[in-house]
Amino acid sequence: MALRQEKLTTDETKRFKILRETEGLTQTKFAEMLELTQPTIQRYESGAYIIPIDVIKKAHEVFNMSFEWFFFGKGDRKVKASAEKGTQLGGFIKDMKTLSTNQQLLESQVSTLKNELYKLLDEFNKIKSKTV
Repeated sequence: MALRQEKLTTDETKRFKILRETEGLTQTKFAEMLELTQPTIQRYESGAYIIPIDVIKKAHEVFNMSFEWFFFGKGDRKVKASAEKGTQLGGFIKDMKTLSTNQQLLESQVSTLKNELYKLLDEFNKIKSKTV
């Protein structure tokens, strides 16, 4: 008996699709630019797969996507040019913000995975109790 997998549609999956659509790209072209496949993009957008941090970083690099917009829905979709860009201090501040954002993302993903594991454990126990 196969267990039904719930979709994990989140604000991030919605913003991932918004990013693609506002860039005017098909799933296929978007996938090519991120070095992925179209079915993978479809799974991310539908919530069937959790979007890995390396894919989010690639979207940031390729499309100048703001991490703050992607994770929290705040600010502009694109990173604004900074007067500090290119300076050592500006690079340090950017690195610190990236680390903070990455930490928040990881905490969110761990929480989501923990909840999913608890759901699977509950389903397993229900199935186990029916067979006993």
